[in-house]
Amino acid sequence: MKTIARILVVAIALAIGLGTQCRAQSTDELEAAGLAHFKKAYYEAVPKKNTAEAADEFREAETAFRKAIKQNPERVSPYLHLGRTLFVQSKYQEAAKAYSDALKLDPENKPVYLQLASAQEQAGDYGGAVGTLQLLQSKETDPAALKKLDELIGRLKARSAPPGRQQPPSGKGGAK
Repeated sequence: MKTIARILVVAIALAIGLGTQCRAQSTDELEAAGLAHFKKAYYEAVPKKNTAEAADEFREAETAFRKAIKQNPERVSPYLHLGRTLFVQSKYQEAAKAYSDALKLDPENKPVYLQLASAQEQAGDYGGAVGTLQLLQSKETDPAALKKLDELIGRLKARSAPPGRQQPPSGKGGAK
């Protein structure tokens, strides 16, 4: 009888221990873990030129942010963190997808348009970057911001134009 009691106590202890270890992380915990890995990679490993450690930490950050997205696909912040993590690793097309997904959830988040356009530009998708900035331009009311967007769009159009052919600026938000 004592043996059965001991086995039961051990089994319960193991079940409790395993239960706490197997508990699913909340979206907040996943984001926090992803940010910790990102920071360790970006602020510690990269400056020390420890590329192997940086790659491992960025991979862990990506995994945490993707899990957070899967767990709560309506939450914007994991998409933004994932986009930044991918961007700093030069995974520009994937970063653009993450930023695009964030904008679907929060289309009034103006800074994300700039992040998306930057990822598109780095990926060589100048037309996509121009389109993104033009969409932002349609949402913007500040004359100084509109002027800056005109300049950015003009530079992108010039980069995407065939050699010897200069594209005119968009002209949508010029100074009045």
